[in-house]
Amino acid sequence: MNIPALFSIGFVLGLTGAMAPGPLLTVTITQSAKKGGLVGPLIVLGHGILELALLLLIVFGLGNILHNNVLFAVISFLGGIVLIYMGLGAIKGLKGYTLTSGVDTEGKELHPVLSGIIVSISNPYWFIWWVTIGMGYVMFAKTLGVHGILAFFAGHISSDLAWYSFVSYGVSMGGKYFSTKIIKGVLFVCSLFLVFFGLFFLVKSFCFI
Repeated sequence: MNIPALFSIGFVLGLTGAMAPGPLLTVTITQSAKKGGLVGPLIVLGHGILELALLLLIVFGLGNILHNNVLFAVISFLGGIVLIYMGLGAIKGLKGYTLTSGVDTEGKELHPVLSGIIVSISNPYWFIWWVTIGMGYVMFAKTLGVHGILAFFAGHISSDLAWYSFVSYGVSMGGKYFSTKIIKGVLFVCSLFLVFFGLFFLVKSFCFI
């Protein structure tokens, strides 16, 4: 397998994960409606920083240490609490939402980059994917040297950037054509999904032990 093939594999694997409904997609939709299309790329930046850190741990042989059920349980439990808090906060913030000014969230809502980091690490299934499926591909890419690792990671993060940018700018542009009532309804549903994901992760945390 060559470098272009690794890039393509990374892109396709990343795209299948990015397009699946989950907390990161929900936060992207919620914040994009309030702050604009740049939210998507910024969330991917935070997400990418975390993925790069985990990738480096795998490359330097610490991946097996991370494959621990207790660690998964802690991440799932704490992540569930964070997602519930974010979801309830977003619902509360809808009270002051308008199409012209958005929600007054100064000092209350996380910066998109920080959201990308926190929401990613709050999802135990993202973590599990990297120390199982992701680790296998990284170890294979490692046989081709630094260029192989970079090609796989570049393909993976490029798919995230492409999809979340598309979603973010789509939601932002949609705000110009839909009423405040419709946008608030969408944001309310997305916020409920965040709470749902949080509750789901809380329950699953006990299954990892």
